[in-house]
This record gives sequence, C-alpha cells and structure tokens, in this order.
Amino acid sequence: MTALSAYNFQSTEFTPSGFGVTVPGPVADEPIEAAEVERLLNKGKSSLRLPEPLENAFIADAGPQRLRTMVISGVLVAFVFNWLLVSDWLLIPDQFDQALRLRLFLFTPAVIVGVFLLPRWSSPATREWFVLIPGVGAAAINAWLIVSSNDPFASTYLVSLATIAMYTNSVVRMRFVPAAVLDALIMSIFIAAAVHLPAEQARVLIPGGLLLACTITFTLYGCYCQERDDRLNWLLHLRERLLLKDLEDANQELHDASRSDILTEVANRRHFDEHLAEVWERVKRDGGEVALMMIDVDHFKAYNDRYGHPVGDACLKAVATALKRRLREPGDLIARYGGEEFIAVLAGTSLQTARGAAERIRRGIEGLNLLHATSSTHAVVTVSIGVATLTPADEGATTTRLISAADEALYQAKQGGRNRVVALGWDE
Repeated sequence: MTALSAYNFQSTEFTPSGFGVTVPGPVADEPIEAAEVERLLNKGKSSLRLPEPLENAFIADAGPQRLRTMVISGVLVAFVFNWLLVSDWLLIPDQFDQALRLRLFLFTPAVIVGVFLLPRWSSPATREWFVLIPGVGAAAINAWLIVSSNDPFASTYLVSLATIAMYTNSVVRMRFVPAAVLDALIMSIFIAAAVHLPAEQARVLIPGGLLLACTITFTLYGCYCQERDDRLNWLLHLRERLLLKDLEDANQELHDASRSDILTEVANRRHFDEHLAEVWERVKRDGGEVALMMIDVDHFKAYNDRYGHPVGDACLKAVATALKRRLREPGDLIARYGGEEFIAVLAGTSLQTARGAAERIRRGIEGLNLLHATSSTHAVVTVSIGVATLTPADEGATTTRLISAADEALYQAKQGGRNRVVALGWDE
C-alpha cells in the first residue's frame, strides 16, 4: 500500500486588494493512502463527507477558490440587495423610509465589513457557516418590512425570499449542509411572516410558499450536485498527484540504487567518479586541495575463506558504517571502490588533516574487535590506508594522478606491514 505521508495541502488563499490578508490553509498531518482514494473512486462514493484526513485535505485545497467566490458574491450582494428598494417603493411605499435605513445603512455596511473580515477567518469550514448570517439577515429584513406594511400588495412581496435562496445556492454556491440549514431558516421566516399577514391573503401566500419551496428544492439539489462533483474531481486530481508522487519516489529509488552500493549502503564506483569530478572542478575554481583515501581491509580473502561470505558481508557493512561515522563533513564521500576496497574524497583538505582523519579511521576499525583468526599480522580485522592530496589548480594536476597517488600510498601501507596509514612519503 502506498502512502503520501504528511501530504502538505498548505495553500495561499485569494486576497482581493483592500479586503484581507494572506492566510494559510490547514495542513493534513496524517498520511493519505492512495489505496483509500482508489477505493472511494471505484465505489462511486456520492457522500458529501470523506474519511479523515481526506476531508480536511479537501477543505484546505478548496479553500482559496471558495474564499474567492464568497468575497466576489459578498461584494456583489452588498449592491444588488439595494435594488430591492425599487420594489419597496412600488409594493410597500409606507415602509420605504424604513427599508432605506435597513438596506443602505445596516445591511450594506455589515456585508462590507463581513467581506473584509472573511479572509481573516482561519478555518474554511467556519467561513461556509458564516454565509448564513447575511442570508438570514436579508430574509429577516424583507419579512419585517412586509409584515410592518399596511399596503394591500405587501403579501405578494413575500415571494422575494425566493431570490435570497436562489442567490446563496446558485451564486455563492454554498456547501450543501449550510445551504440546507439556511434554506430551512428562510422557509421558517416565510411561514412566520405569513402567519402575521391577513388570512384573506392566503390565495397569494400559498402559491408564494410553493414557489419558494420549489426554488429551494431545485437550487439545493444544484448545491448537492456541485459539491459532489467538486469532491469527485478533487479525488481524481488527488489520485493523479499520488500516482505522480509514487512514480517520482520510484524513480528516485532507482536513481539512488544506481549510485549506491547495495551491500554497504555507501556510494558506488559510478557515484564516486561523478562526485570526484564535481569536487575537483569546484576546488579548482575556489582554490584549495582535494584529498583522497584508499582503504583496504587487510587479508579479507582469508577472512572470507575462514568465516564464509555472509560473515564477510557483515564485516564489510561494519567497516562501511565506521567510515561513515568518522567522515561526515560537507563534501566528504565514502564509496565502495571494489571488493574489500573503499575510497573517500575530502574536499578542501590538506595532507596533514587527511592523514589525521585516516589514522582515526584505522584505529576505529581496529577498535571494532572483529575476530580475524587467519590474519597473518593481527588477530582482529584491520585496514590499510593510502592518502594523497593534489591542488587542482596546479599545472598537470588531474583526478587520475590523484587516484594513482592514493593507490601508490596504499600499496606502500600494505608493503609496510598493513594496519597503517601512508600519506605520500610519510610512512608510519
């Protein structure tokens, strides 16, 4: 089963000039399983609630676009809602002054402030519910003005609540659950207002209520379909992202495998050649020396013959681990050069410093106390190390000469009795 661990859905949200600041979306801290996404898609899941952490990830990913829609529709409604003043003047003229105050000096400023504050709400889920406030406020203002009017046409005006439901469901495109709650509140406001209107207006109110109910049903279904399709499309894109991430990881593993020695988990010969060339060019440009260590496990063939290849492999792993532990400077590289031989590149290192590092390595390997009963020189596993340095900027200096010099130093260390370090002319 593949997973995209700690998949980061951090996003920078839309912030229209003058309305807010950039707010980061939530981050999914739990791993997202590609198999879970595939299962949901194969199942054809139509639920508007995804399993964790998919639900949090979906909300965070959709947050910027949802915020953009809310801000734009909020700015729009702050002006469009005032167009009802024309209807107020025609249908409830006795309440026109009150309508002017409620719409222009209460609702409009409140919506503008809300639009300004909306991007500062850290939770996208909270913002979805925040939209209920202006929706209920607009419906309540209309109902209050109608109930307070004595005009005979006032009851026909109650159907205007349908436009609020239509706007929030179709333009704002609210999520289904908050939209359903808002529509229920709008219908409740309609019923409460109808009860307070004269009974003889029933012939107008009943068709108006049916029209409102139809508007709510149709637009609410549209909200459901919109959110369902949003979630389905998000799952499809997420699956694509997960598959691409898995492919990238697989390619990276192949790349790493092509540059690493499988047994010892240090660089292989190919990686060493590339790294040495890069280090050589950098030091040649910046100045300094390049040091090379050639490290050979003493009497390793005899060790393998005595203890067997599995134990021999364990010995090489232990030696490689000791090398990695003692050479950890930036630019240092340990590689398996072949068989029981390792090689190390030390960038910008003098001969004296490299020799000191090699001596620490030699003592460290000896200190592992790996029994080597067939060694003709020591009772434990030891290494011989040849050290050489060259200055790349010097005339005639090449990586080939550096490798040859380190190889010659290693030969001298072996000839000198093994378990020792030789650094080009220094025989210890």
